[in-house]
Amino acid sequence: MTSNAIQDNADTAARLAQSISALPPLPATAQEILTCFGDEFIDADKVTAVVEGDPGICAKLLGLSNSAYFGLAEPVNSIGEAIARVLGVDTVRSLVLAMAIQRSFDRSRCSGFNTERFWMQSLLTAECCKKLAALSDDADDDVRDLAYSAGLCHNLGLLALVHLEPSRTNVVLAAHRDTNEPNTLAKLFYDELSTDHKIMTAEVARTWTLPEPMVAAYQFRAFPDSQCDHPLGKIVAAGTLAVENTEVNEEQRTNLEPWASQLEIDAEELQKLAVLSERQKERVQSLASNMSG
Repeated sequence: MTSNAIQDNADTAARLAQSISALPPLPATAQEILTCFGDEFIDADKVTAVVEGDPGICAKLLGLSNSAYFGLAEPVNSIGEAIARVLGVDTVRSLVLAMAIQRSFDRSRCSGFNTERFWMQSLLTAECCKKLAALSDDADDDVRDLAYSAGLCHNLGLLALVHLEPSRTNVVLAAHRDTNEPNTLAKLFYDELSTDHKIMTAEVARTWTLPEPMVAAYQFRAFPDSQCDHPLGKIVAAGTLAVENTEVNEEQRTNLEPWASQLEIDAEELQKLAVLSERQKERVQSLASNMSG
């Protein structure tokens, strides 16, 4: 790389850091739903009230609940019904958080970004993280409460790069498809922008003051050599890698043993947590399709 290219990349990294601070504030709906995570007495009525205050998200969730996947004999006509009969409080509040956050990013100028695939991977990671938290002896109620959302939002930095640097992100995504090599996306981004999607996720989470355990988890994923005593960081890192392993040939898979050891579970068991039944996959696909519209 020439000195001019190095300087250009350094300038880009500095500009991106400033751009994160200039992102629109965390949407009001996301702020409201975040307060629900710290409320041990949260009930469906409170979540319903938040969702009904956002017509766009309300319509999406009703559409999802009435989708062919669920095959309900009687249609769902309200968010309260959607929570009680179909989705449940935890799933709804996590989906609302993700849908609200997504609005802050313009994805239209990056043709190589597949929104449905993005949410499919995010949802699979969320499912895996939730299972890991349930198995972990180190995970308290707060960690179990946040695990699904932490997995769901683990790649916010990619959305930020799509929004802030659509053309150059398009180049990186094309190169990643062409190489077809696992665990190369971060390097490709760093070569192009002197930052990557993991670092950007941590920065967006910090700027938007997402719950501190989520911020710590994303910082650990961005800088895995750093110390992380919070179990959510290990859960998100392990869950992400396990899901990524399901998309590549067995010989290309990341060794999960170090992560399994930290979580005190068997590596093979960890990998199995990322594998869903066909019925579960259909459900996740329905969610991803609804979220990407």
